[in-house]
Parts: sequence; structure tokens; C-alpha cells
Amino acid sequence: MANDKPQCGSDAAAGVEYDLPLHVVGLFLILGSSILGAGFPVVAKRFKSLKIPPSIFFACKHFGTGVLIATAFVHLLPTAFGNLMNPCLPDLFTDKYPPMPGVIMMGSMFVLFLIEMYLNAKTGGHSHGGPTGEGLAVSNHHHHHHERPDSSSDAEKKGDTTVTVGGITESNCSSPTEYRLGHSSSAFDVDSGMNLGRSKKDAATEVRYFDEAGMEVDPQVYRKMSANITLLEGGILFHSVFVGMTLSITVEGFVVLLIAFVFHQAFEGLGLGSRIAAVPYPQGSVRPWLLVIAFGVTAPLGQAIGLGARNSYDPNSAFGLIIVGVFNAISSGLLIYAALVDLLAQDFLSEEADRLMNAKKKGAAFGFVLLGAAAMSIVGAFA
Repeated sequence: MANDKPQCGSDAAAGVEYDLPLHVVGLFLILGSSILGAGFPVVAKRFKSLKIPPSIFFACKHFGTGVLIATAFVHLLPTAFGNLMNPCLPDLFTDKYPPMPGVIMMGSMFVLFLIEMYLNAKTGGHSHGGPTGEGLAVSNHHHHHHERPDSSSDAEKKGDTTVTVGGITESNCSSPTEYRLGHSSSAFDVDSGMNLGRSKKDAATEVRYFDEAGMEVDPQVYRKMSANITLLEGGILFHSVFVGMTLSITVEGFVVLLIAFVFHQAFEGLGLGSRIAAVPYPQGSVRPWLLVIAFGVTAPLGQAIGLGARNSYDPNSAFGLIIVGVFNAISSGLLIYAALVDLLAQDFLSEEADRLMNAKKKGAAFGFVLLGAAAMSIVGAFA
């Protein structure tokens, strides 16, 4: 039976000439679509002078969620199973344990879950999803958003007891570490002059984070959001390299595949960029731009590698099939967990979502999710 196993590797493409200039043009097309897709939401968030309507950001955010879900289920997971179950591979993959791609995917999900548990332990398990993509209100139970110093205090309107210490207005919040920023006509040193001086110093030196509605965000919540978006992008970047390599090595049907990948990168970039824009990075921070650039250059980097290795690397060799299959399985697990738990569930099932979105708005948001999933699924017919 061992002799009946087919040989791995591609047949020589007799009579088909590799069009190097066209492949180089394809590299720049993918670079442009990736940067534009991921950069548009960040530009819309950062440059208020463009006056991008909040409804556009709302649509992009939920459309992007659908794109990321479809990327995992339609693009990555089928490719992982197709590669690792190729009949030319060793019996471990084809006969002894065909579910190997599913196990790898499950393992990557558990690893990401452990990382999230660690982050929750460090940040108290609070989240800041911003499901509408427009404005965020202060929770009645967890005051993670604090108004800017020039805003009026909700506590004063409700008659809450407030004490101003070093410019920080403390209220009857649910925990002693929660506070709003505000003004008061009188100031009381509840501890000592030393504490008052330290509070003033901390208020002057502390880095403060504001969301798109101008509400201040708890630093711990910001750190969790920043870590989550880094993990999400990591899962996307894993497979982007192989997307680029596959495109550069393709000879027959290159134009059709290039068009499909242009849409693939634009949609995927839009989904990622919407989530990057939702993180309340400090004014002037370069981190959101670095994340956009990282996504933008990863697929072209894979294309460049493919261009250089086009005569030596065979994607249908045993090595090519296994390495692409394993990394696609890992990426699918990361994206499935992040898209379903951190994005979809947070945006529709959390207390914050119930508070900020009524049934009609949730229906519209889920419609955009389905639209994004459908669009990426159609691209999957060609890529």
C-alpha cells in the first residue's frame, strides 16, 4: 500500500511562463489594498476634521467582525484540512489521525484562552467593547469611563456625595479605586497634605486614555484592549505571509487569484482596522499606525519571499503542505476564538451591548456581520 501513495510536489508547468513584472505589480496592489483597508477606520477615528459619520464606523466595525469569522471558517480551516489530509503525506495525517488540523486549531484556542485568563486576572476581568462604534456611556455599575475635566459631573446631577482630592472627584462608586474627573467648588483633604500632594502629582503625570466619545477609560481596561488587539492581529499575520507566498508562486490563473486576494486583504484589513480604531490609544501614539503598517506589509512580505523562492519552493511538496496546513490551523483557532468571544459575544451579548444598543440597532449591527461574512465567503470561491 505504501507504494500506492502518490508523490508530493507540483508537476512542471510546461509551456507556462512566469510573468515577473505582473507579479511585482500584484505585490504593490496587495500592499495598497491592505494599507487602505486597515488604515481607513484608524484615519476616520484619529482625524475628526474628515467628519466621517459615526454610522460609517458602526458599519465597518460589524462588517469587519463578519469578515474575520468567515476568514477563519471559509479560508483558513478548509485550507488546513485540505493540506494536512493530502494523500501524499505520511499516514499520520491521512490514515492514523485525520483530525490533526482540528486538534491544532483547538490547541491554539486553548492557548489564547489561557492568555486571556491571565490578562483578566491582571485587569480584573473588565472589558470595554464599544459595540456601537459611536459613543460610550458610563455604566451604572462599573465606572470605567470618566468624563474629561471640562465635562459636567453626572454625580452632581444625581445628588451623589462627591469629594474633590487633587482634581479627582470621588463618588459613591462601586469600588474605592473608581473615580470620575470633574470640578467642585470646595476641596477637602480626606487623608493628609502628603496624600493631597501625591494625588496632584499623580494626576499631572498619569497617562490618560480617552475613547472616541471623549470619555476617559480605565488604564487597566486600556491595557487589556491593547493586548487583545495584538493577539487578534497576531492570528491574522500568521496566515498573511502564506497568502502572499501562494500568490507569488501561482502561475496559471494568477489574475483571478490576485483580484480575489485584493478584496480579501481589503475586507480583512477593514475588520482589523475597525478594532484597532476602537482601542483608546493616547493622543499622538504611534501604536495604531504600527499595527496598520504591520498588517499592510505582511502579505507583500510573503509575496517578496515567494518571488525570491519561486524556483525552489514548492507549495505542493510535503514540507509546503505541512507548514501551510499547520499555520493555517493555528491561525484559524486564534481567529475563531477572538472573533466569536472577544468580538461577536462582547458586541451583542454583554451588559454594555444591552445598555448601548436596542433591538433595532442590534439587528442592524448583526446584518452588517452577516454581510461581511457573506462577502468574504464569496471571495473564498476564488481564493
